[in-house]
Amino acid sequence: MHNVIVVGDANVDIIVPYPRFLNEQRTIVKYPDVSIQGGGTSANTAVALSRLAVNTYFVGSIGNDQYGRFVLDDFAKEGVDTTYLRTHDELNTVGVFAFVDEFGERYLWGWPRESQSFKVLDLDDRIMNAVRNSDWIHSSGMCLVYNTSARDSITRIFREAYNFGIPTSFDLNLRVDNGVLNPDFYDALMGIMPYVTHLLGSGPDEFSYLGDDTWENNAKDLSVNGRTVVARDGANGSIGFKNSSVISAPPFNVDVVDTIGAGDIYNAGYIKSMLDCSNIERSLLYGNAVAAYSVAHKGARNSPNINQINEFLLHYDVKTFK
Repeated sequence: MHNVIVVGDANVDIIVPYPRFLNEQRTIVKYPDVSIQGGGTSANTAVALSRLAVNTYFVGSIGNDQYGRFVLDDFAKEGVDTTYLRTHDELNTVGVFAFVDEFGERYLWGWPRESQSFKVLDLDDRIMNAVRNSDWIHSSGMCLVYNTSARDSITRIFREAYNFGIPTSFDLNLRVDNGVLNPDFYDALMGIMPYVTHLLGSGPDEFSYLGDDTWENNAKDLSVNGRTVVARDGANGSIGFKNSSVISAPPFNVDVVDTIGAGDIYNAGYIKSMLDCSNIERSLLYGNAVAAYSVAHKGARNSPNINQINEFLLHYDVKTFK
């Protein structure tokens, strides 16, 4: 079985639907149930990988608190190895409150605001040895947003993996404010880029900010030095750029229920397939399938297990493969 290390953010998502008014006078109110689930861009990918029968380790930090214990229990239930997930007494695991309006739009607010655990990552020889002996490394731009030890440590992990010939994948997860990409974040992104062998992102939503051309040409320009660039494009499927080649994979038509976390889950499908068959076209298609299964169900953690995705592929007359 392949060994994948996912490094980055793990938190708790608290889903709070808006109250629903049942009459015009707004005097009869229904309060939908609040739900809590594991979250974090990197953690979502780790759980999705584990469900796809990939041996998955998580490297990161949590606080010694209620949310941190929830993260540990969630990973244990999902089969994600937490040997390299550190618990800190002085840090806080973030709870992300997602307030959902009547149209399904989510408004996010993280708490606590100080001493947030995902910003801290201290490395030791055990972690670096695990990196050198892994089959794949994955992380997310969420962990490069702040100029903290997490940013430096993730860049170091990617550099070490790259030097040892281990594939690395990085999901952009750009943070754009008022149409402007933060210059400090951009510099951090360019700092890790030489060590990224598979760059993933949302097509027009992210690659548009990484150059002065169209998003497609910006993505193509980043596919240098052997790097594969993958652009997820929702209902249009996904596109891979490799050297001078452009490879497209069609979407799977499903009734969309919830798109939250679909990109994180797509990443897991792509990584799983690349480890199994090293074929970009098939891996794009597999990523599309895993994401399609996810969006047809509610929640960022509704990714399929290996049996469910195999049944899904057979339903769409796509042969399972290795």
